[in-house]
Amino acid sequence: MPDLSQIAHVANQDPIDMSDLLRDLVEAGHASHGLETSTHPISSQAFAIADAAAQSLACGFVLWSHRMTTEYVERFGSAQLQAEFLADLKSGKRIGSTALATALVDNSGAKELPITFVETEAGYVIDGHIPWASNLRPGTLVVFGARELDGDRRGLFASTVGSAGFVVKPAGELLGLNGTSAGSIRLESHAVSHSQLLTDDCPAFFRAMRPRFLILQSAFCLGLVRASLAAAFEEVAPSFEFKLAESSRRLEALEAQFQILADELAEFQLKGPSSGPAPYVSLRLELAVLAQEVTRLELATVGGRGYFVTHPTSRRVRESLFLSVQAPTEGALRWELQQFS
Repeated sequence: MPDLSQIAHVANQDPIDMSDLLRDLVEAGHASHGLETSTHPISSQAFAIADAAAQSLACGFVLWSHRMTTEYVERFGSAQLQAEFLADLKSGKRIGSTALATALVDNSGAKELPITFVETEAGYVIDGHIPWASNLRPGTLVVFGARELDGDRRGLFASTVGSAGFVVKPAGELLGLNGTSAGSIRLESHAVSHSQLLTDDCPAFFRAMRPRFLILQSAFCLGLVRASLAAAFEEVAPSFEFKLAESSRRLEALEAQFQILADELAEFQLKGPSSGPAPYVSLRLELAVLAQEVTRLELATVGGRGYFVTHPTSRRVRESLFLSVQAPTEGALRWELQQFS
């Protein structure tokens, strides 16, 4: 993996654009593990994302978004879509962005998609709003969902930033992760071809992809927890020895579960995990909650130095807060687990 040590201290001030680093990581092969042509399992991809996130959650996050987009195209893309984009996604010449939050909520039945399509002879015309996506650089390939305007069909589509009717509004100043090229998308009579439809069987897509999606999201939570605990242990803080030991035991148990679930997804051809999605949802929630608890513990052990905006502790605290609102949000994860019980 490219040396990330320089990124960590620059990212503390959160001005850095992660796109160049992302391309370096992809070019070096750190976004290809677990794909059809890879000799390494998806667990290798998970630990690559965790290693990146330990230096900067923003780095792990953009790597995850690109990696998922690549797999969507490889597994579900038409021959034409793959011919046009797949090689460039795998090499890092083109960046990918997964923008499926609204489609996931729609698939769960909690809320209807705010994006609609009308099918035409040439393809589809799409209108609507995507409230949040990252990696939104010129030319980025974005995967998103839409519902039929006058029907019940759902579809997942791929299109590029900068094409006609595909309007990006930058997110502006965020509490953290300002280097992720985040923003919202407005689709205005946006025309796509039939070849840009990945699938119109969204339930089957999410059955196959959500466990992989969640294990790689859990990876950047894991990386943040590891980095924060390591920083806390560097401090001589007897008052917090018990809490640190308790957090370490929780992390050890979750890492063991993480390895088991990642190994379950080892084969690209699997349609879904044998145990169903519940363990993956639970793991993602528990690691996100632990990340927020541990970063606050780190702040308490480091003390006033950690309150400066340029200190790595401050950055990790701000990064951890993102995990409550990043889709699937903490509320959505808790709601879904209630449905399983």
